[in-house]
Amino acid sequence: MLIKVSKFLTILLVCVSAGAASKYLAEKPDFLTPCSEGDNPCLTSNFQAFFRQWKDGIPGNSAVGSFDPLYIKRVKFSQDTNNAIAINADLKEVHVAGAGQAVVKEASYNNYVAKALITVPKLRFNFDYKVKGHVVALNLNGHGVGYFESENALIYLEMAVKPRTSPEAIFADVQSVKVSFREIKQFRIKLENLFGGNKDLEDTAHTLFNENWRDFYEVLRPAVEQTVSGVLLDRFKKTFNFVPATYLIKDFH
Repeated sequence: MLIKVSKFLTILLVCVSAGAASKYLAEKPDFLTPCSEGDNPCLTSNFQAFFRQWKDGIPGNSAVGSFDPLYIKRVKFSQDTNNAIAINADLKEVHVAGAGQAVVKEASYNNYVAKALITVPKLRFNFDYKVKGHVVALNLNGHGVGYFESENALIYLEMAVKPRTSPEAIFADVQSVKVSFREIKQFRIKLENLFGGNKDLEDTAHTLFNENWRDFYEVLRPAVEQTVSGVLLDRFKKTFNFVPATYLIKDFH
């Protein structure tokens, strides 16, 4: 009995120690360099390393989750039915792939605001969908699985933070994240079972969608930007509550 109790206490102490050790990232990774404020090339390098090295999540913190793929529970679109293109859609179980290949063109940090301009060769959104609406005279009413993808997206990211000091370290408490898609070179969309199995009508619709992809992109863009901003706010909050800000900004306080 004493042996069993001793083993139990040993296991409990190990678990408590592991929990305490995972409160924050106690050792700075080699791929991060503490930058001086205004040293934009240094900060750009840190942002680049962040996307590449931690695309699958941060070791020691399972709460953060992966950045590639990025999981979004739900995205909703709603447009005025008087418009030529009116898509009212409910997307669920959205998985966004491609962020791990992001290239950070430039980044800056000043007065508790970090900004970055990022290019992504390809972003693909896979999802379950329900849709109603119309494209000119073509009425839409279907549900199934689908995707849309962009090529060579230019994305602007802005993150506002404020300092949070703890006994362990100084952290950046993320206040807001704003994402905007500045430019893309190509956009494609595919919605299976859009007309209840009518393949000819489905093919016609997809030809129309993809020949007029810029119009569709502008319809979808605001909801996608808002949703991705919300998801990244959650990810970045958890990340920078775990990773001391001084690992990235030398004199952060």
